[in-house]
Amino acid sequence: MTVSPVADPLILAAAARGVERAIAAAGVNSHRVLELAGVDPARIADPLLRLELGDYCRLFDVAARETGDDFFGARFGQGLMTPEHFNAVSKLVVSAPTVRDALAALAENYRWIQENSRLQFTVHRGFASLEYQICDARISHKHQDAELTIAALCGLIRHFFGPAWQPSETHFEHGQGGLRRDYQRVFGEAVFDQNINAILIDSALLDRPMPQQNARAFAEFRALIRHQLASVDREVDLRSDRDSRLSLLAHVIQSQFKVGDASIGAVAKRVGLTVHGLRRQLKDCGVAYDEFVLSVRQVAARRYVESSDYDLTSIALMLGYSELSAFSRAFKRWHGQSPSALRSHATDR
Repeated sequence: MTVSPVADPLILAAAARGVERAIAAAGVNSHRVLELAGVDPARIADPLLRLELGDYCRLFDVAARETGDDFFGARFGQGLMTPEHFNAVSKLVVSAPTVRDALAALAENYRWIQENSRLQFTVHRGFASLEYQICDARISHKHQDAELTIAALCGLIRHFFGPAWQPSETHFEHGQGGLRRDYQRVFGEAVFDQNINAILIDSALLDRPMPQQNARAFAEFRALIRHQLASVDREVDLRSDRDSRLSLLAHVIQSQFKVGDASIGAVAKRVGLTVHGLRRQLKDCGVAYDEFVLSVRQVAARRYVESSDYDLTSIALMLGYSELSAFSRAFKRWHGQSPSALRSHATDR
């Protein structure tokens, strides 16, 4: 059984504005990069159009590879999220009364920019966190996107606090790729191999007034975006709610593989349900938990082997196997050939 959403998640093309120029500045042919990534240049020419999120993530992976710059996404992201960049959402954020209100409004309405993703703003004792994660198990190339998005969010916050501001700490799901000094310059103290991408902010800064606060504009843009999102939600509901729920669940299961606990109890806790509640939801979808976990593991294994740069031992560990040999045997049973044979075949194509 393979479960995937009816439609691929989308992202505003404004998020790719200027990427061709950035690629060319690195001395690489931008048309070739877009071609390798399977992205139509016409789709990123109009910032009001939308791209498939998977294509967007692949574009920045290919750009990093072709330019030889593993920090490409972060460099690009630094100038991406200006107060003018994303139209209504940007205007909502800029007009907020305080920084706290601005970040809360951005998180609440982030899905207007990008689908199947989570931006969560939470205030803790002494610090606040702005957490970002793509919640779509089909998208495995997320390293560049994560650094791009976190860099863009840091850049936006610097518009509030000034260019010298640094996060208290920055977390990434992936391991370190670029030079340590690059990370320190853009992200401050960066911590890798975490459960989620996040920016930690001193909570004492949250109640600073926004430079361009405008209560009337804030209320108007919030109402406008809520109306637009309500329309989007109705369209999504017309698509399969079942597939959307299973896609999110697949993402959570895949992340639990990495920590070695994809039990129904651990997954239910992650999605805010009791074990009984999760079983009931799966029954409504016509799916048994163990069968679904196996499907997620099989699909992820093939995708990682065919399309990622991870070595096979790393893939085995990411999928909850303690040894490559056990993963290889399971993979051959599922797909009729060993992971090394499939990777060799994919490379030759």
